[in-house]
Amino acid sequence: FLFCILVQQVADFNVAAAQQGIVYIDEVDKITKKAESLSISRDVSGEGVQQALLKMLEGTVVNVPEKGARKHPRGDSIQINTKDILFICGGAFVDLEKTISERRQDSSIGFGAPVRANMRTGGLTDAAVTSSLLKSVESGDLIAYGLIPEFVGRFPILVSLSALNEDQLVQVLTEPRNALGKQYKKMFSMNDVKLHFTDNALRLVAKKALAKNTGARGLRSILENILTEAMYEIPDVKTETEKISAVVVDEEVVGSVDSTGCGVKILHGVGALENYLTEQEQKQNDSVLSSSGGIYNDGEVEMEISSRVMNM
Repeated sequence: FLFCILVQQVADFNVAAAQQGIVYIDEVDKITKKAESLSISRDVSGEGVQQALLKMLEGTVVNVPEKGARKHPRGDSIQINTKDILFICGGAFVDLEKTISERRQDSSIGFGAPVRANMRTGGLTDAAVTSSLLKSVESGDLIAYGLIPEFVGRFPILVSLSALNEDQLVQVLTEPRNALGKQYKKMFSMNDVKLHFTDNALRLVAKKALAKNTGARGLRSILENILTEAMYEIPDVKTETEKISAVVVDEEVVGSVDSTGCGVKILHGVGALENYLTEQEQKQNDSVLSSSGGIYNDGEVEMEISSRVMNM
């Protein structure tokens, strides 16, 4: 299946280009060797899949069906040599940090030391501790996790990825071409409604995802919980004066990490969003002026005292 995509959709039946391509195999941790059982049948979901991939990873000539093997089982095949193809395998490898910790025999004594007993209980571990442990992964750890030595030996480079931080989660919400924020704004614009996220609201959403340990995949569920009520209310037919023109999501709407917010702020009427943003900007300016005014008053008092001292 991988080579069908490589030949037909990417290389456009150019065998020479396909033989120098890059193939990424995801969810490799799902084909780990299962526990030893009394069954004499072959493990077709774990070790059997790894053994079937060995020759392909090492380099061999593979017959790729030209039109797909399911609908055309007796169709023509294209021979592809996998010797010059770069294979990259990845996966989540849940709880691999526990295997690494046991190998390193991490001590529980000292400030900031990870407690092994807490890691064994299956509780949520700190993302920073997990990332630091995964940086020291070795081939023996993957073998202990369930991959066969022959499969691990065909990958000379082992790389771990660090967990996303708050700033990176905010970038996921805003910067990509199909970012979640842009998707919801496009969805709301279909009903002529503007959707506005404040910077503090986006950071609170990222903090909630970090607290739940769900990463970037948990951002959509958080936004769904915030915007569901508005998405049901917007399509209702209303008069021109009561028609919804904008929806605002700020820090009060998102709430804190441990509590829910107060619900989205729905604005009615033409130009409601511009008026709301102007009011918020005016409030910020007033707060800045009041704080700076206090500083100036203190300065004036100090100048008056110093002038009196000079006169004396």
